[in-house]
Amino acid sequence: MPVWHEKTKKLRESGKLTVIGIAQEQHPDRCLLFARWQGIDWPILWDPFNMTGTKSVLRATLIDEHGVVRALRADPRTIESDFLARTFEAPKTAANPLPEGTQTELIEKLRAKPDSPTWQYYRALSDLLWNTGDGDRAMAALKAYAKKNPKDAAVQWRLGVAFRMRHDSGERHDGDFQAALDHWRKGLDLDPSQYIYRRRIQQYGPRLDKPYPFYPWVAEATKALKARGEELPAMIAPLSSTELVGGGLVRPAETEKEPDPERSIEAPAKLLALDSAVAWSTPGDRDGGVGARVHLVLRPSGNRVLLWDAEAGPVTVWLELPKGWSTERRSLRYDLLGTDRAEENVLLDFEIAFPDGKPVPGTIKAYALYYACLDGPGECRYLRHDFEIVVPKRP
Repeated sequence: MPVWHEKTKKLRESGKLTVIGIAQEQHPDRCLLFARWQGIDWPILWDPFNMTGTKSVLRATLIDEHGVVRALRADPRTIESDFLARTFEAPKTAANPLPEGTQTELIEKLRAKPDSPTWQYYRALSDLLWNTGDGDRAMAALKAYAKKNPKDAAVQWRLGVAFRMRHDSGERHDGDFQAALDHWRKGLDLDPSQYIYRRRIQQYGPRLDKPYPFYPWVAEATKALKARGEELPAMIAPLSSTELVGGGLVRPAETEKEPDPERSIEAPAKLLALDSAVAWSTPGDRDGGVGARVHLVLRPSGNRVLLWDAEAGPVTVWLELPKGWSTERRSLRYDLLGTDRAEENVLLDFEIAFPDGKPVPGTIKAYALYYACLDGPGECRYLRHDFEIVVPKRP
């Protein structure tokens, strides 16, 4: 997008060309951060459900003054001679057929009768996109439509997007992130050449599956905007560590000292709740075999009020992996300092590799050590919470 912005600057300033960007990103705040950092001044539409059916990026579509699509693949170096310098005749009829690849099937579906399953499906997508209507009703409509259309890759993948949207919202349900990963995988299995589907899974998956780091620019962009005195967009979801690392294989953890081997730290029951999701590497042959990235959410739960005591120290999680499994670190840390003190979720992720690169289901035993204040700020203690993470059979 920055290349197109620079190459078309004079054409846009002269009024010869109007440019509108469309981003398939799950999180619009990250699009906004990138645009402000790069100084991109054209409108950018947010298309998390990939309604355009794009299978690769960057894709440039050229539309003439009559509203007719003239090209689906354009080159900024030749756009003036190949497109702007040409004269196009107006279509003879309004029913002029659209070129292949412009989602004619979507137009037909949008003509469905109100209250039909198809109409309800697209209405649900609209409600989630614009945050209108009843979110639970919209999710129910998407799940019902996906159940009736199990072989439709786009329908399955969009349901995954909806689950991830709810996971990032205040209406999060346990299992939403895993459901998102499962439906993204269903979409990819049905359409293996869909780059957008594969990229979304790789974003949260293991390193051996990553073609490149996905968001290394965020820190640089944030620093640049602060230096310029510009406003930073509010982030919907914090970056996970897997979104910042590049490709590679898991390097087994060196000897680490277990923090509480004697189980001497107090472990009150039902103070914390756990939600986990497993992101598998996408289908394909790779030297490292198959890997997985495990995502954890720890949050206060139960009848007693629990507040993280961020100033006392970080939350530490210790992992006990099944025989033959390996990870880069068995001791994970989440530092609450510098975060919103009202944040109730501790987010961690780690990567696992399997013997000979062959995935097998299993259970990881783990415990968290944390500083917390119970029933208000007066009673603060160092506590332990034991839990298990089930890694199911790879789909």
